[in-house]
Amino acid sequence: MTLILRCPVCHEPLAQSFHTSGMGLGCIRNHQFDRARQGYFNLLPGHKKRSKNPGDDKTMVQARTRFLDKGYYKPVADSLANTLDSLGKPSVSQLSILDAGCGEGYYTERLQQTFPEASVTGIDISKPAIVACCKRNQAVQWLVASVNDIPVKDQELDVIISVFSRCDWNEFARLLKPEGHVLVLTPGEKHLLELRQVIYETVRPYPVDKLLDQLPESFTLTETKAVQGVMQLNSATDIMDLLAMTPHYWHVKPSQKEKLASLNALQCRFDMKLYVMQRAG
Repeated sequence: MTLILRCPVCHEPLAQSFHTSGMGLGCIRNHQFDRARQGYFNLLPGHKKRSKNPGDDKTMVQARTRFLDKGYYKPVADSLANTLDSLGKPSVSQLSILDAGCGEGYYTERLQQTFPEASVTGIDISKPAIVACCKRNQAVQWLVASVNDIPVKDQELDVIISVFSRCDWNEFARLLKPEGHVLVLTPGEKHLLELRQVIYETVRPYPVDKLLDQLPESFTLTETKAVQGVMQLNSATDIMDLLAMTPHYWHVKPSQKEKLASLNALQCRFDMKLYVMQRAG
């Protein structure tokens, strides 16, 4: 079972198309999209990009891959999978699941492995991230696409996952079936506190529950849970990879990076909040 995609140019349905460059996707208005040799489709037209190469660059993607593959955030992936399994759906294995802002695909792959009969799709605006996704797992449908204009047919999805990514509630409402769910993971107040204490003189708690202020009336919050733990990082590489996964990477001064890079060990907590929202029936 695969999702019915829609053309990112005219919003007509996409179907398999055989044309001069090989097998790809096409719509009735003759907009054509080739399948990349790695296995993904690029459904982010150039005129909809805000920059030439949007999203995480190759260096950040490699850092995320190294860090996540060492299992530091396995409890987070476990929590996502267990929460999805407990939603009470009549047949979890037959769900249509979209990871909106999937990054390099760590959590998407975990969902596919947990629910192998489900239709699982991951989208991200970063081409290097999607290339990494294809290396990780070929059983997932990977797309370069924007969360603000998701190339999927209306009311096609049972579940949308958003891990530290932007939520477009109008898009989510369009895509979800009645009573479909959104699982959103955001930082808790003390997320990566020890890392931030090394690089900043003053550390403020992350603001929490801002998400709820943006929630439209068509969605209801059904559950909130804490996802917390402590990581023991025992190499400078792991510590710097963790930094590269965060927005702090772009804001710290060279001297602050050097201070962090001088550490060979760091005990650091993760503190996240998992929200479960349901679309009205």
